[in-house]
Amino acid sequence: MMNEAALITPEPWLMKTNLTSCYQQTLSDQLSQPTRQATFVGAILAFVFIFFGLIGNFILITTILSVKKLRSHIINIFIVSLQFNDLLNIGFNQFFVGLSYANRGWLGGCIICKLVTYFSTICMGCLLWHHCLIAIHRLIVVVYPNLLRRMSIRTYIIVSLVITRILPILCCIPSFLTDSIAYSSQALRCSMYNKFQIYINITILILLPNVIIIFCFVGIFFHVLRATHVSGRRNNTRVSTSHSLRREIRITKMFAVLFTLFFLGYHPYGFVRAYDKRRQLHPDIYVLLTLLYCISICASPLVYGIMNNQLLNESMRVVFNCWRCQKIDNYKKSSHRRFKKNVKKSSILTNGINNVNCNRVNPPITVPMHTSTSRSLKNETNSITILDTSHV
Repeated sequence: MMNEAALITPEPWLMKTNLTSCYQQTLSDQLSQPTRQATFVGAILAFVFIFFGLIGNFILITTILSVKKLRSHIINIFIVSLQFNDLLNIGFNQFFVGLSYANRGWLGGCIICKLVTYFSTICMGCLLWHHCLIAIHRLIVVVYPNLLRRMSIRTYIIVSLVITRILPILCCIPSFLTDSIAYSSQALRCSMYNKFQIYINITILILLPNVIIIFCFVGIFFHVLRATHVSGRRNNTRVSTSHSLRREIRITKMFAVLFTLFFLGYHPYGFVRAYDKRRQLHPDIYVLLTLLYCISICASPLVYGIMNNQLLNESMRVVFNCWRCQKIDNYKKSSHRRFKKNVKKSSILTNGINNVNCNRVNPPITVPMHTSTSRSLKNETNSITILDTSHV
């Protein structure tokens, strides 16, 4: 009824009410907001992790795309795709969440409130399905290397990237059709209230990829355990195979740590949001769970740097080269400015010297001409007087 009145009556305050009606709540809902201390601490920590998360993801993406030997690995292609997803999640979703904590209310308006909800669901599903397909690839590489030789790596990459993007978007269709998104005073942002949409998110975007990931990692663990036992009995007769296996195990450990970090960061928040429909929990718990989710996303570049020495060394080299190029560029600019100043000063000095020389050189040129002509005339007259015949 409030929306209909706002559409009929032309008063400005009713139009403002219409624009913000999608997240305006009653007085009791406003009293159930998080405390000022929790939102203050949450805003500071959120913006700190957002800042370092954006820088780390940007450096990691730039390093992989600029180094040719890193672009040739299939794992690094998945890493770039994951980091682009994290950039969208950190730079858009978590940024507005931090603003809501700083303001103790939503600032983006109704449309952005809904977009943040959609993008949060899509980014969450995209990230989990990335880890799922990476875990399947790790299982094939470590446990079934013969199957890896027969399959097309390029086709697997294309299919994987398409699935990770399209599937979360398709899962959000029920909320698109029903418009079942409303403002939550506990979380200080919008959330989905369609039961069918929540069921789809839990089953397809959360439980299914988690089960596949855990199954793949358990299979890799038992295979490595058995291979280690067999290689110990054979006294390391196949050294080259063991070295390649160790490398693949290190990569698998890295993605296992990333998945564990995301599992501990997002899943408590997701399950609490899904099952706390009566809003019985304290609102500060939502602030804590949101911070854990933000930390788990922003800490992924740190995990890559700790567990992958090649990425760490190349990232440091790229940063050093950028700093060195910037320093050389600044030196060139300053030297160019000094050169222009020196040229200007020298041109002013040369113009002054030329003017002085002109003032000094021009009078002796004119005066001796007159004196020379007068002297020549005198000499001619003297010569005439000297040659006069006195004997006549």
